[in-house]
Amino acid sequence: MPYTAVDSILTGRFAGKKVSLRGWVYRKRESKDTMFLVIRDASGVIQCTVKRGSKAWKDAEKVTVESSLSLSGTVKADKRAPGGYEVSANKLEVVGLSEVFPIAKDKSETFLRDVRHLWLRSRKMNTIMKIRAEVLGFIHEFFKKEGFVEVSPPMFISSAVEGGSTLFGLKYFDDSMYLTQSAQLHLEVLIYSLEKVYCVAPSFRAEKSRTIRHLTEFWHVESEEAFSTLDDLMHLEEQLVSYVCQNSEEMPKRTRSLGA
Repeated sequence: MPYTAVDSILTGRFAGKKVSLRGWVYRKRESKDTMFLVIRDASGVIQCTVKRGSKAWKDAEKVTVESSLSLSGTVKADKRAPGGYEVSANKLEVVGLSEVFPIAKDKSETFLRDVRHLWLRSRKMNTIMKIRAEVLGFIHEFFKKEGFVEVSPPMFISSAVEGGSTLFGLKYFDDSMYLTQSAQLHLEVLIYSLEKVYCVAPSFRAEKSRTIRHLTEFWHVESEEAFSTLDDLMHLEEQLVSYVCQNSEEMPKRTRSLGA
């Protein structure tokens, strides 16, 4: 049986049907006769129940939070379950057991930065990354609609774009090079061929992080257009921001929820 994504199960069209799913244990609790496993995959979370005495019970007892597994069972509607549906599991296979997961409900921001690779598994970070992906998609959509050509300038540069004091230097074989501060100079060259160009790429600036506005690495949206005036540029920027904001607002509320 092929695996079904959690968000597809939560639509209700699999109610009363058997499904197989795979993911990670997001939450776990146990009553006298029932094990409740909240399973997450990239698309969402769903509650799965395992009854004492079933073939799946022994493996369900072993799993820990963030263990990976696959299971099969029957979908049923239950208003008490997250999303309104749950899977009554009759088969469970442990893919990988997790060690004790260090992130509990109340943790400081400093601690979460120290275990960033684990915090990325949270529902909050999952949603943030999905929204970021949608925003980037809207940016690309906008420039394509406006007739811009996407280009990919190099990340190594031989001279400063924004000022020599914020350059990150590095050894490049027998020469000295720098990490790019901006794609501006490359884009300006390309307008004489393509007229309207843009890129979405990282930039690097050796600025002391005195405020949140000083970042040593950030993703940069840049464009250049031949025959463009300052008014043309301001209008383009306003239209870009408006396009991204309006389309982001129309994203499904469930996708935009930042609940952890």
